[in-house]
Amino acid sequence: MLSTATRLLIASCASHRLAHRRCAIHMEAAPGRDLSFRVREALLDAEEQPYTVWSEPGSDRPLRANLDLLVFRGRTLARRGDKDGARATYLRCVALDPLDGRGWLALGRLSERDGDPDAAIAMIERGLAHNAGNAYLLQAAGAIQERRGSTDEALDLYARALRSDPRHAPSWVSASLLLQRRRKEGAARRCLDLALACAPRSYYVWQVSGQWHRRQGQLSSAREAFRRSLQLNGANVATLHAWGVLEWRCGHTDLAATLFQQGLHIQPHNKYLLQSWACMEARCGSAASASRLFAAAARKQSADGAVWQARGMHYRAQGDVERARRAFATGCSLEPTHTPLFHAWGSMEAEVSNVTAARAIFQRGVWERPSHPRTVGLWVSWALLEERCGDLKAAREYLRAALRAERFCVFARAAWAALEARQGDCAASRQLYEDALRIDPANRGVWSSYEAMERAARRPAAADLIHARSRRAADLAASGLGGTAPLPAGLEQAARAAAAAAGAAARYEKGGR
Repeated sequence: MLSTATRLLIASCASHRLAHRRCAIHMEAAPGRDLSFRVREALLDAEEQPYTVWSEPGSDRPLRANLDLLVFRGRTLARRGDKDGARATYLRCVALDPLDGRGWLALGRLSERDGDPDAAIAMIERGLAHNAGNAYLLQAAGAIQERRGSTDEALDLYARALRSDPRHAPSWVSASLLLQRRRKEGAARRCLDLALACAPRSYYVWQVSGQWHRRQGQLSSAREAFRRSLQLNGANVATLHAWGVLEWRCGHTDLAATLFQQGLHIQPHNKYLLQSWACMEARCGSAASASRLFAAAARKQSADGAVWQARGMHYRAQGDVERARRAFATGCSLEPTHTPLFHAWGSMEAEVSNVTAARAIFQRGVWERPSHPRTVGLWVSWALLEERCGDLKAAREYLRAALRAERFCVFARAAWAALEARQGDCAASRQLYEDALRIDPANRGVWSSYEAMERAARRPAAADLIHARSRRAADLAASGLGGTAPLPAGLEQAARAAAAAAGAAARYEKGGR
């Protein structure tokens, strides 16, 4: 298997080297390009330029090329950190042509980056008032709602986008990722298949497909998807990272390091690559290399909570609780909204029996967004801490809070079921396990815990029945992963339209050849 992966990596590296040669050729003409860029900027700075005069024949709408220039200018200003200039440019875009969704979408993203998701949604809704069927705006609104924890609203918006444009691949990918989080793996795979049918040359769709196959343990298919993604875009760092993590988990650390290094050659400041490489070195016992990589990540992303979380967990694994505590505290002060950082810190304090500190940290973690899905882990860990301290009432209340934050959370139900089993309430435990399995029927961990609970309760017949049910559920799930699983009602109509359109496009392409 390693030799196959190595050959795939060599092929992707060759493609990457070709991209760098092309880049070098372009760089040789840098003076001319710089002059061209300055001329274009000067034209864009001419605010009195009458864009609205240059309209499409027979239409009051401005030429798309003019809007393209304005959108380009807005992106350039945003990359330079000039948010006010970018916002003013995008406002001019929507004033010139409110039917063009790019300006509304960019304004919504700026508002969300400023920490105001309500303003982002309001801006996108203004765009939808002019163009209710714009799939890009609908998908963007769904993504914002999903990040806020409103997954039902998000799925409805993705469905609306796909009913408007069944071949909109970004919406199929977004729907797939949401369904994966709900453990609807068969439906998620079907959405990905439709995305690939609609956009077979999208490196991002191949990347997400590879990650899905990796989670299912289909490693050859995952590697092939990652290879296809890199063929389409050899500079896609996210694919290099995902492939590197796959090889790391398989024990192919040299190949993983090569992939991480290739990604850092493209983006030297990429925090995900630095963190993953550092964690791999730490797991392999190379503490010095891990510390060096963690330090590099902290220098380049000093205000990123995930960097400090990984660094603190590294120190904790080394047994250095004080250094871990300082790393967690630094991260929390720099990014107080990074919930997993509080989770890691509070869990460490609970492990070393510092109960008072653990409670305070868990409380701080849930304080900002107590009903957000990212707080589920905090609530569950806090509940288990209170159970160990003998406060079962508080433990159950925190588990309820976890399910309010994410009602499709399987592990919160399983944790609650295990708690009730430890308290001798097998009926309550049984109901919670059944609820968890209705959400994720193929979850082997839940089936195993359920079976163990019944055997511990001296109910061997019930345990044998659960074992048989788990085998049937696994077989059924395996048969549903091939792309035949049913979709939510709002997506089924769009799926039929997308499949028909993709088939027609394939027949046209075949006939053209």
